[in-house]
Amino acid sequence: MNHQISRRTFLRSSAALAACAASPQILIACTRRDPMERIGLTTVTFRFRFSETRPRDYAGTEALLTLPEVPPYFADRFGVHNVELWSQHFESLEPSYLRDLKTAIESVGSRLINIQIDQPYNLAASDEEERSKSVALVKEWVDAAQTLGAPSIRANTGNGTIETSIRSLREVNVYAAEQGILLLTENHGGISTDLDVLLQILDAIPSENFRAVADFGNFPDGTDRFDALARLIPHTHLISAKTQIYDPDGNHTSFDFDRCVQTAESAGFQGIYSAEQWDPSRDPLDAEYIADWMIEHISANI
Repeated sequence: MNHQISRRTFLRSSAALAACAASPQILIACTRRDPMERIGLTTVTFRFRFSETRPRDYAGTEALLTLPEVPPYFADRFGVHNVELWSQHFESLEPSYLRDLKTAIESVGSRLINIQIDQPYNLAASDEEERSKSVALVKEWVDAAQTLGAPSIRANTGNGTIETSIRSLREVNVYAAEQGILLLTENHGGISTDLDVLLQILDAIPSENFRAVADFGNFPDGTDRFDALARLIPHTHLISAKTQIYDPDGNHTSFDFDRCVQTAESAGFQGIYSAEQWDPSRDPLDAEYIADWMIEHISANI
């Protein structure tokens, strides 16, 4: 355990409690929801620390992680207890592995908020065999989510026709609902790159069990990012609070991240922001700095 961080957290909490007791006005403010309850982290941000996703030519020297090590790491280093896992970081889907992973999450008082599924599959495939195999693969992750106690999975719309994507997502959603798992889809490549198409898909499956992940970073160039985000929020269960490029001074330069959070809040979003960073670079990535930056900027705007 990082005792320096734990001590700093303790002192900050003690000071806050003392302030609450000192003033009725401050006491009212203290009853507001702790921002950290609405902030999560995904393992995508730390992809260069997993053997499964670290490029062979990567120049960084950070110690490798495994999924069971993630919950205590997130809790101790960042004070984050909302954990999102990327499918590419799973070493196995065997029940014993999943049960051990669930224990690792629960042992530090954390919770699994979602699984991001980015295996080779295409729910909009024109080839029926490929489509059927894709549906079967996503259903396997529904089963894994149930074993882990995850509330949801995120499946991509795929690349092909809208009608085929809807057919596949509807089929998966029926199965997911039976297992008590929310099915989420996202503005995340393929036909979902077009927001109007994504909204059409969401509207075509009017189920409380089928919702969206809104990703700050996945709107095409030329899109009014903030207008698009506001349109997507009414369908949104979870936000992928993504950043992309940082300059050498540690400033995020790709878009106005703070305004994205403000836009989501103004549109009525009250769920969790899962902090994520992605860009094509294979240069050494200071994932801890970036995670700290995202947590600070989300917290300041909710």
